[in-house]
Amino acid sequence: MRLEAGRDPLNTQLTALIGELSTRSPLFRQDWARQDVHQHRTGVKAFRHPEVGLVEVAFDVFEMPGEAGLQIVTYSVPPGTDSADKFAFLASWAATTHAETTPVSAEPSEAVEPTSRMAE
Repeated sequence: MRLEAGRDPLNTQLTALIGELSTRSPLFRQDWARQDVHQHRTGVKAFRHPEVGLVEVAFDVFEMPGEAGLQIVTYSVPPGTDSADKFAFLASWAATTHAETTPVSAEPSEAVEPTSRMAE
């Protein structure tokens, strides 16, 4: 919240929210006054998937130079972990489900030569 308040100090809705929280919560008021700003650049996020349960993914945030506020966030799962096994299961499940629901044409299709867009 502090990052956004610093990024856009004229945001009246955010300013009003900070004021209201400061008025109602002594803990918020104390924490806000400390002016600690922490931006997580790497870490682990946990998600609960309805089919496989808890999965954990590592994330990294990369700032794009020359583009204020633009970031790329990557997620990865270390191989050999329980979460990697769950993602592999979900991927195979999705591939199987997609193959079962993709219609097959009754007419034979014409063969098309693959083309490459790469310069030779």
